[in-house]
Amino acid sequence: MNEPTAILGPPTPRQIMRAKYAARPGINLTGLATLFWLTLRQHARARKLVILSFLFILANVLAILVRAFNKDVTPFALEFAVVLNVIPHVMITLTALLYASAMIQDEIEEQTLTYLLIRPLPKWAIYLTKLLATLVLVILFAAFFTVLTEGVIHWGSAGWWQEVLSLRVLKIISLMALLLVAYCSLFGCLSLFLRHMLIVGLIYSLLFEGFLANVDFAVRRVTVIYWFRILAERWLPIDWAALNGVGADPWSMNLAEAPTNLSCVQVLAGGSLILTASAALAFTVREFHVKTPEGS
Repeated sequence: MNEPTAILGPPTPRQIMRAKYAARPGINLTGLATLFWLTLRQHARARKLVILSFLFILANVLAILVRAFNKDVTPFALEFAVVLNVIPHVMITLTALLYASAMIQDEIEEQTLTYLLIRPLPKWAIYLTKLLATLVLVILFAAFFTVLTEGVIHWGSAGWWQEVLSLRVLKIISLMALLLVAYCSLFGCLSLFLRHMLIVGLIYSLLFEGFLANVDFAVRRVTVIYWFRILAERWLPIDWAALNGVGADPWSMNLAEAPTNLSCVQVLAGGSLILTASAALAFTVREFHVKTPEGS
């Protein structure tokens, strides 16, 4: 009895390629939507959300104490100190670090990554979906506390609610969102290559975003906060004369020689895309050695 392969002959390279692509599953949008929702729930239940909420509340307490003990402080000075310095340098950076570095690491530690990888979902799509869910949560989280802080700063002034709901606050929230996209892309990518990411991230934040960003040399262009400050000075804008009485810029930014607003957005967005693509590729090709709870 003749075998079918003897009649048809060996498959041609074109037939092999067609069979390969025919067998490859498409992108399961329902599965990715489920993963997106599960990631949001996982982040919302995490203990880190409570810790970060406490830190953001501390910023509000700081604003209240300053207003209580310094009657001469202006809302603009408080906004500059708390909203444009403390929150971006501490809260935003720490929020991105805690969530982005844990996107995959938490799955490994909780032994749930195996269940993700055996599903008919592309590995790169898994990473992008988890990153998107992380960004949605942290941006909404930061936006809420930014508005709350602005309310504390302007409370009691004439038309304070107009200040809180103003275009200026919307611009500040947009700047925070840009920071979070850049930081989450950076920390998410590095977490796939480096161990002890929390320690590495804290060192990076202190050395680069905390120290080098305040040094008036070209090296600060490698920091995220540098591009944030250029956009903040131009978008808001900031009246230095009203802040310190002499018009001196404490950030030492020369806007005449600084990159344009479009260039700043392109650097932040372009860098985030490159880091995200690199992380998605690394997640796709990397072999994760994990065990199921049954030990298999």
